[in-house]
Amino acid sequence: MIAGVILAAGDSSRMGFPKQLAEYKGKTILETVVDTVTSKFEEAVVVLGHENDTITEKLDFKDSTILINENWEEGIVSSIRTALFYLSENKEIESAMIFMADQPSVNNKIIDKLIKTKKKEDEVVISKYRYKMNYPIIVPRFFWNKLELLTYDNLLGEDDSLFKNFDLVDFFGSSEYKSKVVNFNFLEPTDYDEQKDF
Repeated sequence: MIAGVILAAGDSSRMGFPKQLAEYKGKTILETVVDTVTSKFEEAVVVLGHENDTITEKLDFKDSTILINENWEEGIVSSIRTALFYLSENKEIESAMIFMADQPSVNNKIIDKLIKTKKKEDEVVISKYRYKMNYPIIVPRFFWNKLELLTYDNLLGEDDSLFKNFDLVDFFGSSEYKSKVVNFNFLEPTDYDEQKDF
């Protein structure tokens, strides 16, 4: 089984309000992503952090599980850890397809092609649009322990920016780990405002 994970814990400080609540085609961007993910996955998880009370009061999360990342200020790695730690309890889940909450234009065509890609238990599957790799990304259970162990200390050393700018796609796409890249013949689904706060 593949679980769907939506990372939505960032503070969107540059926008002045939670980006998750920004409007997109008559809904909020987060609701749009939740609708897509819950329609495709039996197990769907949304990781919230900053202003989670406000967001949970205003949105319908369908049948998804809401996880609160108390350490959201550490950056995206802490949200990934939060989700994988929760999913680890369910032994039927073999992989997690990880989505960014600010990419509401990711659609079923993308998801279906990623799911149908033949892969081994130690292969990550990464979306590649016309010009670059991006989310969603499928991470098999094989790698979960490694990602759960990524901490502020072992990622950073002395440079804070390495941690804050950590990107899962870059991590697997440019590392020694096995990955399969799935090509889509169109431009990448754009971020709501091209700000990666999640």
